[in-house]
Amino acid sequence: MKNQKIILNRLLNKYENSKHLLNPGTSLRRVMLKVEKKDFPEYIYEDAVIRDAYNEAALELEKKHLVQLKWVKGRPVLSAIVLRLDQISQCYAFAERMHPKVRASQIIQLIDGGLKDVAIPWIIAWKVDVCRSAAEQLKIPVFCKTDDTPLQDLLCAFREYSALSGSITMRAFSSKCFSDTKYFERNVRDLFLRIARKYDADLANSCDENELGEREQLAYLGIYARPELYELAGNCLVRTEQGTICIGAAPYGLALPSTLIDSITAIDLTAIQCITFIENKTNYDEYVMSEKQPGELVIYHGGFLSPQKRKMVTLIAHAAAKGAKVRFWADIDAGGFRMFDNLQKLISSVLPMRMSGELVEKFYEHGLMRSKEYLSELEADLKSGRYLLFKDAIEKILSYGVTIEQETFLN
Repeated sequence: MKNQKIILNRLLNKYENSKHLLNPGTSLRRVMLKVEKKDFPEYIYEDAVIRDAYNEAALELEKKHLVQLKWVKGRPVLSAIVLRLDQISQCYAFAERMHPKVRASQIIQLIDGGLKDVAIPWIIAWKVDVCRSAAEQLKIPVFCKTDDTPLQDLLCAFREYSALSGSITMRAFSSKCFSDTKYFERNVRDLFLRIARKYDADLANSCDENELGEREQLAYLGIYARPELYELAGNCLVRTEQGTICIGAAPYGLALPSTLIDSITAIDLTAIQCITFIENKTNYDEYVMSEKQPGELVIYHGGFLSPQKRKMVTLIAHAAAKGAKVRFWADIDAGGFRMFDNLQKLISSVLPMRMSGELVEKFYEHGLMRSKEYLSELEADLKSGRYLLFKDAIEKILSYGVTIEQETFLN
């Protein structure tokens, strides 16, 4: 029986890689194991014991009408074993193996049923992609080819994530999904993030721009290994249900944990006429110590806006006095332009700071050389009308072939 299954499984592998699987009846080529072409390395015909054992197994399969045999003329040696395509269902049954069409159908049903109420765009995009591949090409993800457990775990995590109304710690999320505080991190996190990076364009861009680690990626999605810290400096008051925090009491600012954001009832910016977001931490620190003005609130941007950080920015935007100047300073490159666009979605009045073409001209000798591919993409953005506020900067970048990092200003 063992030898029969080896032969049949080898043939079914070839069948699944042939046109016969997706388009039955469109190919005249037979699915076969050719002994002389080493399709069947187990068949060592020089060894009589091995040869005869496989000959017997092949003959048994032929009696069951699952294969057809071809022999070397005048010798007890197989030259080829041909799969009976008209008996393909019986072949799968005997091999105790599931036909790809059946498995694909199962996967589609599991995903459709498991995600019917999920509305997160990147999860829906993954669902559509996987189900289409399964239906049209009978391709299913490697992680669930033979075992439903990883898929069931993933779908559970997707459902719970979709139902979140705010942020959550990774341990609490894992407990919510699996009644085990460490199960998500050990068994689901890597797959969850791999899919999120592929189907969530904003997360993918942030990963490219900031080299986010796994914890930062989860934080971007609102799942925290530990609370984020949001640094800001300036004469403002943060009111919470428990009391008032005076940011201005600290000469060089304070850091608020992300867990505090949902408790904030109001932010008092009465004394603030200018709000400055700075992407780079070193530049933020230097600016706060040497350039910050009395009526200015300076906020460390950090490169990406997680859900809780977006909440904080929105609170600040709503609290800002009418006519207050809002500025954003980042690298003069595609990443900085994208970050500006994302911030502008929250604060429409924000303007670029120190990100002009004039500064590219001034610092180009200290710039970061860029590839032709990078520059071509930036040129395409310029032609399409994207990043209109940075038109002069992009033209200078294309002219010199370099971008300018914020640290350049420190030198």
